Amino acid sequence: MDDPIKSIEENLFNLLIRKRKVLIPGKGDVQDYSNGTKVTFHFKTEASYSDDDESDMVMIDDSKSSNKPMELFIGKQFKFPLWEEWIKHMRLGEVSQLSLDWTLCRDVYPLLSKSYRNFANPQDHNHDDPAKRSHCCGMAKQAGTGHKDLDDLINKRSPKQLRFTIELIRVENPNDVDKEIWLMNENEMQENIPVLQRVGNQLFAAKQFEEASFKYRKALAILEQLMTREKPGDQDWLNYDLGKIPLLCNLSQCELYLQQYYDAIRHTDEVLEKDPKNVKALYRRAKAHSAVWNVDQARKDFQRVSELDSTLQSMVKQHLIELDQQVKRKTHEDMQLLKGKLF
Repeated sequence: MDDPIKSIEENLFNLLIRKRKVLIPGKGDVQDYSNGTKVTFHFKTEASYSDDDESDMVMIDDSKSSNKPMELFIGKQFKFPLWEEWIKHMRLGEVSQLSLDWTLCRDVYPLLSKSYRNFANPQDHNHDDPAKRSHCCGMAKQAGTGHKDLDDLINKRSPKQLRFTIELIRVENPNDVDKEIWLMNENEMQENIPVLQRVGNQLFAAKQFEEASFKYRKALAILEQLMTREKPGDQDWLNYDLGKIPLLCNLSQCELYLQQYYDAIRHTDEVLEKDPKNVKALYRRAKAHSAVWNVDQARKDFQRVSELDSTLQSMVKQHLIELDQQVKRKTHEDMQLLKGKLF
């Protein structure tokens, strides 16, 4: 017998979803989102504090700024059922927008946001008490979410509405979904690393840099997990640690194409800690430093590349010339701007 409450909920969802604003229509047909389908999407959440004026929107969350898209498995009790139903109406690549009255999401969104932030920035939440991670909104009002802006949404200045923007970037059939790391045994982990690297390389060759990054990151996460099972400094631990070098190099190249320069610097730093003479890492770090105006660091890395590989001297020379030209242009622009302010 059908659940009448669930039926009412689905009808409400469908009514709301039909009102969504499609910003980019996406490609192809709406896919078959059977249970177990894995979807990956970016989202943005903004709060409005007036009834009909969207000019006062305040940003709450933006997954692109964290470079960590959200994932969900269809039919696995996602925290925000409306979002799951909404995604089931979307085409791949679609970007759509939906505004909801705060009263319809106040019991759900703050905890969803907390879970996402803990996932996106786990190092910021190591102090979190696991016993407090799954509580209802009423308890959240007492215990807090650990994020001041979310606590303010719940307890102080509640918005009139939230506006959500979702971009569907990947849909994986249940038969094609990568097995989660925590479900793998040691042999499966070891077997998956070269597979993920190979697929990442294929995606990179196809200029699918974000998808390639995902494969490299998963392989690195597996290596990290394997290292936790070994004693630091033992041979197996060292082998796993060295195995990270090509993955980090490949990931940093993706990040350069995606203009994620600080991530590229961080990952090439890690390579160079293990292998100080790694020319690829030095060259990519030099380009990343150059892109974010770390001029001295860029020059130092370019010069070191030239010292380590004489065949690259002409290319490095050209990079240094371009860097000097950029500095001169920037200095001239700054002087003109300053001159305008002074006179």
